[in-house]
Amino acid sequence: MDRTKVYLLTSLVIDPNGEVIGKNVGVTFSLHEAEEHRAKGVENDFETFQIDSNWQVDAATTDLIVALRTFREIVEEQQAQALR
Repeated sequence: MDRTKVYLLTSLVIDPNGEVIGKNVGVTFSLHEAEEHRAKGVENDFETFQIDSNWQVDAATTDLIVALRTFREIVEEQQAQALR
């Protein structure tokens, strides 16, 4: 199975309670973009992940499943209303 690298861009921020937390601010396939993000300040960094090269197919399949589930909920709601 082929894999490719993806870079998750993160930043440290102060939340409303005054605590420092890590926040995901973007994602890129470019190491250069990730390094540019990290160079913008000490609060910025990135994490590297390996993902399947077929991630687009997986994403499309997930979108289809979500759409079908939503459609099923709509049909069930309409059936319930028709039986009232």
